[in-house]
Amino acid sequence: MILEQWRADLSSDEITFYLITACLVALVCFGFVLYYLKRARLIEDTPTSKIRSAAQGYVELIGAVSVGEAGELLAPLSGIPCVWFDYKVQRYRNSGKNGHWHTVDKGTSSHWFRIDDKTDNCVIDPQGADVITEHSRTWYGNSQTPNQGTDSNHGMLSSLHQRRYRYIEKFIYIHDVIYALGHFQSLGGGRHIPNNHKMTGEVIRQWKKNYDWILEKFDKDESGEIDMQEWEQVRKAASQEADKRRSDMSKMPTTHLLSKTPNKQHPFILSTHSQKKLAKRYRYYVVTSLVCSIVCGYFVVVLVI
Repeated sequence: MILEQWRADLSSDEITFYLITACLVALVCFGFVLYYLKRARLIEDTPTSKIRSAAQGYVELIGAVSVGEAGELLAPLSGIPCVWFDYKVQRYRNSGKNGHWHTVDKGTSSHWFRIDDKTDNCVIDPQGADVITEHSRTWYGNSQTPNQGTDSNHGMLSSLHQRRYRYIEKFIYIHDVIYALGHFQSLGGGRHIPNNHKMTGEVIRQWKKNYDWILEKFDKDESGEIDMQEWEQVRKAASQEADKRRSDMSKMPTTHLLSKTPNKQHPFILSTHSQKKLAKRYRYYVVTSLVCSIVCGYFVVVLVI
């Protein structure tokens, strides 16, 4: 009854505006339904692989976090030790009677770290990942650079009147157990070694960049040029060098890497939440988006009738 009375008080232009807005919001919300439902089903339906035996391609891993080659990181605002961080610095701006937080600085770490599932360890390249972590911190201060030890975690009312800056950080800590869904590949250990012909060509291309060295080593008649016979010696020497390099590559240890997938349909997810909790989180988003879509749809019906 209230909506019908509200509808009767609207002008035709207002009806058109609200109708278009409700349709757009309903479509956007329904799009989120499909988006979150796809993620929930991927998490629920993709079997967890062991690092040592994981297939090459899109896989799901669960493991304990350890540091990478860069070692332990320090979050830039708080100095908290971690292996991954994301931060924002926001300034409160007044706009008439209203105000809003405006981001003045932000950043995300791109350093690699490792996870271990007791069968092997895997390097994680976090660039491009959707990181969902339960570790976060928000506090307030009066300068763009927080003063650790004096800035405090005051409430919103205090921050609006006295503290004009808000600092937000998210972390992944050492020893966290994380859920990871992304593109898995194994490097080294004899994998992806080019054949002798291809490697020989690469060696010759490198040598040609220092043509004086080639002349010094292979120009036996000192003519200042490499003739056909001498080029044959260059090829034989390059082939021998190629065999040596291929042998060295075959002795390299196997390194497992999880990174952003080249397939845009497959999300790259890193989360400190368990697989079950993460899937439940996306299912909640599905229900919320669906309810919003239905509510907007109902408004459309009210406006049309």
